[in-house]
Amino acid sequence: MKNRKRFSFFKLLLFLVIAFAVFYFVASMFYRPDTPTSGTTPSSTINSNTNSEEKDTYTGYYNAHGSSYYNNWQLSSNVGKLNSSVASGVRNKRTTIIGNNKDKITIMVFMCGSDLESQAAMGVSDLSEMNAANISDNINLIVYTGGTTKWHVDGISTRFNQIYQVKGGGNGILRLVENAGTGSMVDPDTLTSFIEWCADNFEANRYELILWDHGGGSVSGYGYDLKYPNSGSMDLAKIDQALTEADVAFDFIGFDACLMANTETALMLAEHADYLIASEESEPGIGWYYTDWLTALSRNTSMSTLEIGKNIADSFVRKCGSETPSQSATLSVVDLAEVQDILPAKLSAFAKSTTGMINNNGYKQIASARSGAREFAVQNYVDLVDLADLAGNVGTDEAKDLADALLSCVKYNNTSRNMSGSYGLSIYFPYRSGKYVSTVLNTYNKIDMNADYADCVRSFASYSTAGQVSSGGQHSPYQSISGYSSDNYYSSQDSSELIYDVLDLFLGGSYASENSYSSYYGDALDLLFGRGIDRNMTEYIAENHFSTDLNWKDGKIAISKDQWELVDDLKLNVLVDDGSGYIDLGKDSIYDIDADGNLLKNEDRMWLAASIDKENWQVIPYYYLYQTIDGDEVTFTGRIPVLLNGEYANLIVNIDNDGVAKVIGATFEYREGSGVVAKNLIKIGKDEEADKESDTIAFVCDYYNYDGSFEDTHILGDPITVTDQLYLGDVSISDYTLISSYELKDIYQQSYWTTPME
Repeated sequence: MKNRKRFSFFKLLLFLVIAFAVFYFVASMFYRPDTPTSGTTPSSTINSNTNSEEKDTYTGYYNAHGSSYYNNWQLSSNVGKLNSSVASGVRNKRTTIIGNNKDKITIMVFMCGSDLESQAAMGVSDLSEMNAANISDNINLIVYTGGTTKWHVDGISTRFNQIYQVKGGGNGILRLVENAGTGSMVDPDTLTSFIEWCADNFEANRYELILWDHGGGSVSGYGYDLKYPNSGSMDLAKIDQALTEADVAFDFIGFDACLMANTETALMLAEHADYLIASEESEPGIGWYYTDWLTALSRNTSMSTLEIGKNIADSFVRKCGSETPSQSATLSVVDLAEVQDILPAKLSAFAKSTTGMINNNGYKQIASARSGAREFAVQNYVDLVDLADLAGNVGTDEAKDLADALLSCVKYNNTSRNMSGSYGLSIYFPYRSGKYVSTVLNTYNKIDMNADYADCVRSFASYSTAGQVSSGGQHSPYQSISGYSSDNYYSSQDSSELIYDVLDLFLGGSYASENSYSSYYGDALDLLFGRGIDRNMTEYIAENHFSTDLNWKDGKIAISKDQWELVDDLKLNVLVDDGSGYIDLGKDSIYDIDADGNLLKNEDRMWLAASIDKENWQVIPYYYLYQTIDGDEVTFTGRIPVLLNGEYANLIVNIDNDGVAKVIGATFEYREGSGVVAKNLIKIGKDEEADKESDTIAFVCDYYNYDGSFEDTHILGDPITVTDQLYLGDVSISDYTLISSYELKDIYQQSYWTTPME
């Protein structure tokens, strides 16, 4: 039996008497089914070489970590509530609805098939849903196809992009353009040409645009063309370029793609459309359900756009609930006229207030607010959080005004039950990773994103980056293997002068570019290059840095309340000594803390294993990601890195209250750098729709030499073939030589490691 826990702590101000942080943990005892009593010894046979990086984070204690600093107000859920009010003083809608079912509608669907179609036939599935609708003669449903190497239906070309009209009523689709070119579907010129062609050939008084594929939110935008894997994605600036060139005013622009219901996208689209319909979270692969809402719209082409959006959101969430119940779903309808005329001033005021807090000894408070906000696509490190939830955690007057404005702009929001804290619009706020900071700020500049908010992002990321490079903490557990003492770098010399010198060394000289830390921190280091080092920043970091001795003494490590206040995350990392080096089995949320705040040595000797017959079990790598709470139900989610039919992927695992572990699907890693988040969780095993009988899975892990240096990523054990189901269970690894450590992450997202528990 294994304890899997989440790390969190509250700051409470009770009658202005208690002014310090306390920590707590919520434990959930559980077992996994079909647990064998012993397992096979893991091997480290080299089968493939990769440079996969460990990606794990933790979120899930929403509105707990930081929300009690200031606010005495709470946001009520807006799920399922249609807001048809019109704010005063905003621009008129660009689309005029004629009424009496006399409106002519042209719906443009830009379907970049990508691996959604080649792997799982999701494009063809949605075309079938469209064709099943009873489509009015007053609706022109036009689909542009391309972006994939395989269509699961005869007739659609993989050589050329093509244009089709879906007639509906089971009458099939009519090819209108045999050869629409061979351009990449993430090239803005391709999108522009499609929009212009539709406007020229199917004139209407209502135009709708749906972008169908993967999405990456404000970080990377839309699309992954499988035929041009090195073309990246169509970022927000390129989408803006395409729409500007096409010069068509849209009734709504929708994204049947992941993560596109974000503030940056909404502000950019406000010049081009009246409404945005999109998802804050990663979409399940089935995407929108087209039959019902198209049929309803055909009965009344004068239906309000809000009602159209509500029908799309309701049918999407309902279909996901029945077909992919283990996956989260969100969809919101956003009034872009209100976004354009109301939101900028509120966002500026919030940004200025938050920046002022960051620069005046309030970084820790904002970090806590950010840590506790609803986060999306957690495993992808894209740092997208719900803006209203973030504002609720910050709790200032400016934050409240912003939240009120956001709730007004979001006219309808529907989510699955486990998506509390999702109010309809996300925003980029870097915390888990500095990888995309410069990229996003560059995009902000191109789309004229709110300058005050850009300054806020820059200020927060600067503190975070400076806190990391000056922390002196370890960057991996493997230094401790080779004899590293875990006494913190600053424990004997706690001074802002030392930190100032360290920052000057890293950010002011050639060492920054030559040392491996530069690649470790990503482009976030660019934020501080060429600018003076802020003395207030160094003094703040000197006063708020983690400096606990992480050597084990009598089976425990004493950590004070003040130091726990600086800890944002806690995980157990397990390695196996196979006689030649160390196999990294991953990280899990397993720990014990006593009433005095002492971290206790882990005595657990169980780890995750997989089997296809419940008899032969294989130890596998596992990385805990986050947990979601739905009433009394707690679901732990993690990932298992694999080669799936020879391609890098992660199996996504859900573990429920009773300890039942289940693989809910696989998501592929796009190593070409597109930055988009996979929309689909691929079904493992037999899948008749995708014309697939089985899958070959090889579990992969990082491997380290005895000196602690990273060697490569290896295959763990033998590949297995999954036809029906992959079973998961705990196995004993007590017979192996284990080297385990705890990883503690501070408020700057810097990792510290305890000495090994051998």
